[in-house]
Amino acid sequence: MTLRAIHNLRYIIRITAAFFLLITGLAECGSNSGRAGYTSQQQTIDGTTITLERPQQIAILQDVESIVTLADASGKRVDGATVYLAQDMPTMKMSSNQPLAEPLGNGQYRLKSVFTMDGAWVMVIHASVDRKEYAASFNLQVTPVQ
Repeated sequence: MTLRAIHNLRYIIRITAAFFLLITGLAECGSNSGRAGYTSQQQTIDGTTITLERPQQIAILQDVESIVTLADASGKRVDGATVYLAQDMPTMKMSSNQPLAEPLGNGQYRLKSVFTMDGAWVMVIHASVDRKEYAASFNLQVTPVQ
């Protein structure tokens, strides 16, 4: 093999490796984005991370399914927690909807709720883990479906 052939072979190997890393990185981005049509937000409180996945578009008076994921400071998912939602409209005086989450395993919990009108809403995820309480607030805007 000539020196030129060796140089070309190294170049092809480097390009192939770079392409592989690019494709792998793009695949990981897609897998971390959650379910199609959903948006993900997270907050960390005292080492516990609360991630909320909710639909990007929310229709008024329709069932809304959200997924909450709990993880400890080391990133390990937390099962056995009590999770509920306090859903409220800060600009309106109304009673808060507070559904209890259904545990799904692997640190995930399913919440079902309904938004009664369009406007600014706050979803506060409450989690009780080993007798310690955590709460993460997530703001969202519900717009009328056109």
